[in-house]
Amino acid sequence: MLRLNGVTPVMATCFREDESIDDEVMRKQIDFAIQGGAAAVCGPGFGAEFYKLSDAERYHFVDVLVDHTKKRVPVIAATSSGSTLSTIEFSRYAEKAGADCLMVTAPRTAPLPAPEIIQYYSRLCDAVNIPVMLQDADFTGAGLPAPVFVELAKKHPNFLFAKLEVTLPGKKCHDIVEQTKGQVQVIYGLGGIALMDGMAHGASACMSGAACIEVYSKVYKLYGQGKKAEAKALFHRLIPYLAFALQHLEVAVHIEKRVMHKRGIFPNSRMRQPSVTLDAIYQEQMDGLVDEVIALCKECSS
Repeated sequence: MLRLNGVTPVMATCFREDESIDDEVMRKQIDFAIQGGAAAVCGPGFGAEFYKLSDAERYHFVDVLVDHTKKRVPVIAATSSGSTLSTIEFSRYAEKAGADCLMVTAPRTAPLPAPEIIQYYSRLCDAVNIPVMLQDADFTGAGLPAPVFVELAKKHPNFLFAKLEVTLPGKKCHDIVEQTKGQVQVIYGLGGIALMDGMAHGASACMSGAACIEVYSKVYKLYGQGKKAEAKALFHRLIPYLAFALQHLEVAVHIEKRVMHKRGIFPNSRMRQPSVTLDAIYQEQMDGLVDEVIALCKECSS
């Protein structure tokens, strides 16, 4: 049974000038993440701009992720699609390709009641053999209620993970872990902004980007060693960076790419269009935060 403990970053997508995907840079990023302490790698999620990728590109993304990771760490394939049918189709493809886990966002284009959400994930769990992670991506709300996760865990032994990207996730985290008797591990997303809250409430992992992997890994390690004050002090040094990033999804992805570019992992920080445009003052603020967080990464890896 797959268990996830640590930092499980989402890979970003590097685009060439013509906006095609640069596979070799993705391979370099995978190596960088694993060397930095990643417990698993994930994609193509929001951090990969999956919402701008074609179906063929998303399938190919999984192929590259699995091929280059080579079982050094687990691969979490993000296979959310517009219907139950297409989600199952992509998920079966990812399983056959060698992915170790599937991360699937609950349908939100048309709001659905809890029984329909449960049925969606039930059909997915029945269709595959590898573990399933429910990505509860409600960036400004409370997301799905804990009983949804508990019901799915009762029905399906391969329903093993809940990724929470919601407001005030602590009680839901605690309830999911307690009421599923630990079957469902909780992963905190949303750029890792609530990492300390997650560990306090029983979360087992954090899903951030890869750009600052050393910092997240060290915070997680310190907390696990019982050095909670040190972990908290170190994490708080990330807050200005995360506060700026989380003003907008596109800003969050862009600043991560800026860090990767300046660290020599990416040849550019290009976003696939459309995206947001920042004025000169915001650009200056972003550059300052990038420099600060790179210095922090170097401090954590020394």
